[in-house]
Amino acid sequence: MVWWKDNTEYIYETGLEPGEELVDKNKPKYFWERVYDVFFQETVDILFFFLGVFTYIYLFAVAFLYLSGASSFDTISSKIVRALAEPYLGAVGIYTVLKESRKRRYALSSRHWGEFFVLAWLVLLGVASFLTVVFPFYTFTRTLELIITLTLSIGIIYLGSVVHRP
Repeated sequence: MVWWKDNTEYIYETGLEPGEELVDKNKPKYFWERVYDVFFQETVDILFFFLGVFTYIYLFAVAFLYLSGASSFDTISSKIVRALAEPYLGAVGIYTVLKESRKRRYALSSRHWGEFFVLAWLVLLGVASFLTVVFPFYTFTRTLELIITLTLSIGIIYLGSVVHRP
């Protein structure tokens, strides 16, 4: 039984967990290892980037559509914006989950603050509501209803991520 004690002390001193192997970190990677790294390890970063771009483009599209007055008419652009509302909320939810998982997994601080995004929606809601009350050109359209719904949804999603911070 002496060999057992020596082996466990050696494993403990090396810092290896059971099942780990001694791997040379400087060893060049083979082609399939690189393919795995690119397509399976970095895919989350690519998805994170595209979801972020989509959410901001949609925010600016909704703002432009309402503030330009084009939402008063039933145009193709207003139909597209309304059709993308639910996928947009899904994208924001996935973006938030990915952001929180990255913060937990890699112990990284956030590069982009969600507060600015939520603040942009709140500003849009405030400006749109003010324009609707003060100026007769702006009316309560389905786009303003969409702005209210999305602002409240974004606020709830943000509140959920703030309450459950690591």
